[in-house]
Amino acid sequence: MDTTQGIAAEKAGWRMGVGGRYGVLAALAAAAVVVTLIVTARLGACNFQVLCGAVIDDDVAQGRLDIAPPPPRGAAVIEQSFVPNRHGLTQINLLLARYGELQPGDDSTFTLELWDGETRVAEQTLATVTLTHNQPVSFSFPAQRHSAGRRYVLRLSGSEANPVSVWAYSLDAYGGGELSAAGGTDGQSPLPAADLRFVTQYALTWGDALGAAVAPLRHDALRLLAAALLLPLPGVWLLLLFRPRRWDGATWLGAALALGIAVWPLLWLWLSLLGGRWSGVALWVVVAVGWLGVAALVARRWLTAKSGLPTRATTPPPATRHAPLVPLLLFALVVVSLAVRFIAVRDQAFPPWVDSSRHALITAVMVETGRAPDGYAPYLPVEGFPYHFGFHSLSAGLALMTGWPLPGLLLTLGQLLNGLMPLAVYAAGRLATGRRSVGLLAAFLVALPFFFPGYYATWGRMTQLTAMLIMPVLLALTWRLGRGWARLWPLVGVLAAGLFLVHFRVFLFYLPFAALFGAGQLLRLVRTRGRGPATALGPLLMAAGLALLLVMPRVVALLAATNPLDTLGQSQAGYNDFPMGYVTTGWERIYLGLAADAVLIVLVAAFYRRRWATFPLLLLVWVAALFVLLAGERLGLPETLVVNLNSMYITLFLPLSLLIGVALVELWRWVEGGLRRLESAPRPAGPTRLPSLVRGLVAVLAGLAIGLAAVFGARQQANILNPQTILARPQDVPALAWMGDNLPADARVAVNAWQWLGVTWAGSDGGAWLLPLTGRAATTPPVDHIYDANLFTQVRAFNESAMRHEDWSDPAAADWLRAQGVTHVYAGQRGGPLDPAELSRNPGMALLFHNEGTFVFQVLSEQ
Repeated sequence: MDTTQGIAAEKAGWRMGVGGRYGVLAALAAAAVVVTLIVTARLGACNFQVLCGAVIDDDVAQGRLDIAPPPPRGAAVIEQSFVPNRHGLTQINLLLARYGELQPGDDSTFTLELWDGETRVAEQTLATVTLTHNQPVSFSFPAQRHSAGRRYVLRLSGSEANPVSVWAYSLDAYGGGELSAAGGTDGQSPLPAADLRFVTQYALTWGDALGAAVAPLRHDALRLLAAALLLPLPGVWLLLLFRPRRWDGATWLGAALALGIAVWPLLWLWLSLLGGRWSGVALWVVVAVGWLGVAALVARRWLTAKSGLPTRATTPPPATRHAPLVPLLLFALVVVSLAVRFIAVRDQAFPPWVDSSRHALITAVMVETGRAPDGYAPYLPVEGFPYHFGFHSLSAGLALMTGWPLPGLLLTLGQLLNGLMPLAVYAAGRLATGRRSVGLLAAFLVALPFFFPGYYATWGRMTQLTAMLIMPVLLALTWRLGRGWARLWPLVGVLAAGLFLVHFRVFLFYLPFAALFGAGQLLRLVRTRGRGPATALGPLLMAAGLALLLVMPRVVALLAATNPLDTLGQSQAGYNDFPMGYVTTGWERIYLGLAADAVLIVLVAAFYRRRWATFPLLLLVWVAALFVLLAGERLGLPETLVVNLNSMYITLFLPLSLLIGVALVELWRWVEGGLRRLESAPRPAGPTRLPSLVRGLVAVLAGLAIGLAAVFGARQQANILNPQTILARPQDVPALAWMGDNLPADARVAVNAWQWLGVTWAGSDGGAWLLPLTGRAATTPPVDHIYDANLFTQVRAFNESAMRHEDWSDPAAADWLRAQGVTHVYAGQRGGPLDPAELSRNPGMALLFHNEGTFVFQVLSEQ
């Protein structure tokens, strides 16, 4: 649909639109649902777990184990004290250890009690005949509303013949409490363990949720202000220069954000080529001068307009009846989107997963040099830089401007960009269709109900996330080249160039869209024999030429550093498998079903040649083309490690949200058309009120559905992190700081690792962050070590040999570490193959640092 037509349609039917009277009714119905569910949840009267059940998460976690204390029997008890970090303590998870086999007629019992001072909070007695060795047990009780900072005691006891105990750890791994015995435990005192293996869980309270939502504002307000000034600035200037018309404020802001993110890596690239470098002062000067220039230009245009002097604008945009409800709803949506993103990382000090430490390393390199990277010096002996650095130009810029520590910077910036995704998606829907309702509905879907992009946080996929902030506006403006906005082709070129530097995969996913759009324009040109209206083929080619010109130095560098044919020809068994886990788990199936209905609506509309169906039909063909191109061996096509189905599938939230938004809005327009015809039909008895009743009913039902989806989505987003991907934990922060302050600069530290992808090894706990945060060499640095063949071989050989060591208390283990050039060993809170208890018993090792389950050992010189 042409944007002008969309605006005209909204002007004519504003009462039925998002900002009209029935839009207000739908918004009120949605608000009523949200308030009702919140109130009933607070009162404990809501029985729908998926809507108002408690959000449960881990709190205190001591996961190491190597010994099981003797079973507590009779008067003997085992006690573990602990102090929760969060309010809402509601569960303790233990791992049972059974001594001996099950005996017939066994009627013994095993009892768990929770004490708060002299008050017994809860008690649970289990018949041991039902318990097995290594069985997990959850001790649940009503949530303790004020548990944070209070000392609790978990007491274990049993009958005289009780054969059950729990696993524990022989080395003190939890500083917030201690393990003790009372009344004697089979005559053994003290216990042969220092802490139980236990994990406490809490039910997130409203107060803690609100605190987590505003925590970035409380702790990093000035840094967030710097981000708000830095990120959109180049985009603001581009839009002021090109002066697109008929854009509302939210569309303008979304496009400025996407353009700003696309331009910053280009500025880093070209400044580096010219021999310059960025510093904190230089960036602050650019930001200050840039915004002062924006203010001066806007003031000048405002004064010119007030004076009545002619301006570049030819005709004013058509007057529309602008409803304030739309910007208010979008503002509220973005605020909620940001809030639930920050709530999701409430307990984290580091962004999760393997990718995050590599982002820290690249950011550290760029902060050190002030330039676009051409290698990894001084952190790694890796020449050349084949990875994309667009996101890191943003993180490095903020680090230079504010001194923001890398873990907090990356964690907060990633969630900030994730929370702003609805703004870019709204801009895309509005630009592509001319309808605010399409943009608002698509923005709502990606903000709350959709699994993606929220789940990006659990992988640390900051580069792909940043690229997906550019993609919506790029798709919309590419489409608009053929709908009267050909003069904006430079913006398309800049967005495409920035996308290339931010994430090469996402750029490759965009190319089929541009190719299909160009093919359609070429077909139109051939069909009209060049005598019809001007096509967008010329502007599209000019945009492609501009993009190529802007990134040409980077393309040349990549071609010189890599062999493209070899890179594209590399594949790995199972790498291109379809990610069925996304479909069979979580809540994706609901929205995939809704998308299937939207596809049917679009296909029917296309059959009847409805003009509005052209854009969603292009989206459908584009997605189908991506599936075909990435089908690989299924269709007899080659496969490559450059792209795969998984990386493509997690971008589909964008076309799906736009597709569903267009289909639902146009379905409502179809219903509305029928109601209008009913109203205009002559009736002897006078006008009928049925159409108004139907509109009201539909508005209420739509509001109810949106309210339920909002509550469901917010609850899921608040707890979206996968615990298995959380490698570095808050307890690693002081340990890494201590190593940075106390280990010699030439130290080489052995860290825990695991075989991550193929034969590539990655750090499995806080040790993965050692190199970027302290500059100390690690036996397993971030995964960018794969770009140097010798370093890759060295890291792989070390870890494969380390995994063969069964006992780190053996003096031969210290000899082996010494032979590898290792001077120190770090075991993070999450743990791994390097067992601190065994290392502490090795005569060739000395414990230097110990805090909250983190350990630093020195490998002693050979005597």
